[in-house]
Parts: sequence; structure tokens; C-alpha cells
Amino acid sequence: MNSSRWSTICVVAAVVIGGVTASPTGSADPATGSVVTLQQLLSAPVPALCEHDPGDLVNGTLPQQESHRGHVGIARRYDEPGEPYKVAFGNLTGADNIDAAMVTDCSAGGVPWPETVQLHTAGPTRLGGVDLGDITHSREVVSDLSISDGVVHVHWLANGPNDGECCPSIQMAADLRWDGLTVRAENVRRLN
Repeated sequence: MNSSRWSTICVVAAVVIGGVTASPTGSADPATGSVVTLQQLLSAPVPALCEHDPGDLVNGTLPQQESHRGHVGIARRYDEPGEPYKVAFGNLTGADNIDAAMVTDCSAGGVPWPETVQLHTAGPTRLGGVDLGDITHSREVVSDLSISDGVVHVHWLANGPNDGECCPSIQMAADLRWDGLTVRAENVRRLN
């Protein structure tokens, strides 16, 4: 997948986050040769995000919760014709499985919160996820997402010290790995 037009802009300090967000039902034990599809992701489980309770997406969006304003959903791509969502498919769980990384965006009413990356296997079963705001502490926006060699490669933009909240300019990258129980962010780095 190509980087968005923002992917060439500057970036912030490196951190390593470990053991982030385990599956709510414990470890997943994917069947050999299982495949997760975009259609499954449109109804995938998501954790509590942006003050919303956890739940299952319906057509890519968490149904409105009476006591919570705002939204939760699969983040949309606006830079790639024909690819409406920020998702990537590849093998994360071994064997011949095809798993997925899915970016979520959300708000509690008003401004958007940092995007998260959620990992899923067939079912869809959530393996875990990473809130990019826990790494760079701003309003992170994913610019590129791919899976290779059992690892999710994510690039995102974070706010620098002189950036307006609308306009992050710091380019970051990390590798997300599912170890059978949790998702870990490794090799977190600034790209410039």
C-alpha cells in the first residue's frame, strides 16, 4: 500500500511499548488456513475506544451508544482510489492464515482522538491492538499500513511542538507483533 501524501513529512522520538491490549476473550487459537475478510472486519469486535463501550461494528461503524456522543469506526482512506478503509491483510498467526490489521478512528463528540491499530484473525476474532496515542501522545493519523513476515508495519503522523492540532507533521513508524497473547509495538522510530 502506498503512503499518503503526508508520509514524507518530518517526525518524533523513539519509544518501545510492550504488551499492549490483549484479546478480551484471552488468546486466540486460529485454525490452520483460516482467512479474515474485509466483509468480516465490517462486523469485527472493537475494544472500548474514545469513551465508548466495547462492541461489534455494523457496516464498519460501532452503533450509536445512548450514553456516548461521537463515533467509532474503521478509518477511511481518502488517498487511494478503490481502497475505502485503512486495512491490511497478511499472515500474523502462522500456518496458512490470512489475518488483518485494521485502523480505527473515533471521537467522543467534537475533535477526533488518536487512531488505533487493531489486529484480527478469522471469525473475526480480535487479537489485540495498539493506541498510537499511547506512543506519541497527540492526534495520530495512520498514513501507511502493511503486513509482511508476520509483522504489521505502521506509519503515522504525530503532532510536533509547533503543529496545530489539525495538522500533524512528525512521521513515525513501528512494527506490531502478536506473540500469541498480546500485541507489542516494537522498533518504534522517527523517520527523519
